Amino acid sequence: MLDSRLSVVASFLFAASAQAAFVIQVDTDGADDGPVTYPANFSFGGDTTTAASSTDAGTVGTQPGDSLFGGDGVNQPDTYVYTYEPGLDGDNTPLLAGTILTDEGDTATGVTAGGSGLYNVWATWPRTSNVSGGDVRYTLTAGLTTLFDVLIDQNAENLPDALEPGKDAEWVLLGQADLEAGTAYRLTQQAGLNTFVSMRAFAVMFEPVPEPSVLALSALGLPALLRRRR
Repeated sequence: MLDSRLSVVASFLFAASAQAAFVIQVDTDGADDGPVTYPANFSFGGDTTTAASSTDAGTVGTQPGDSLFGGDGVNQPDTYVYTYEPGLDGDNTPLLAGTILTDEGDTATGVTAGGSGLYNVWATWPRTSNVSGGDVRYTLTAGLTTLFDVLIDQNAENLPDALEPGKDAEWVLLGQADLEAGTAYRLTQQAGLNTFVSMRAFAVMFEPVPEPSVLALSALGLPALLRRRR
């Protein structure tokens, strides 16, 4: 019985060092150069068909690329759309457990993405002070069901100091939601007003949260089990 417990804890510690999270960057060409190559999990919504490109956000866990701002929406708000389906989309980002994601010290969970369970949903964009479209709305839906709906001031939610050299922006937690493998989810980003810099975007991240039982094992720790063995 004890050996099985040690095996479970060892498995958890190994998993905590594995890559985990699914990140959707708006530009996938690997260069902060102006032209944007959109990923399959990104599109425009409403009557928005394009947006302008801007600087790399440099956020931890992301690759070099351009960010987006504004859009050509006329009768509807500028809209960006990200899609994620656990099971179809696994994990694609090497974020070790404990990696600092925010200026407040929030860290990556290190849990492998792609399965059913509770997820943190994050967004990031370049540090900015000139988003003029008001608060940006992020809405996560599954079909007709809304899982969360939140307004974010992109000018206020920016990292005042770099987390590490060359990293300029932080991840901003939009909300949490229970996601099921095999279900398609849609994260919609909408500007408040269609101004020139109505909003900004660089990437979003779907990151699974550990099950409470796994967290309990982590708190118990391997040393405690070894002491019991003696």
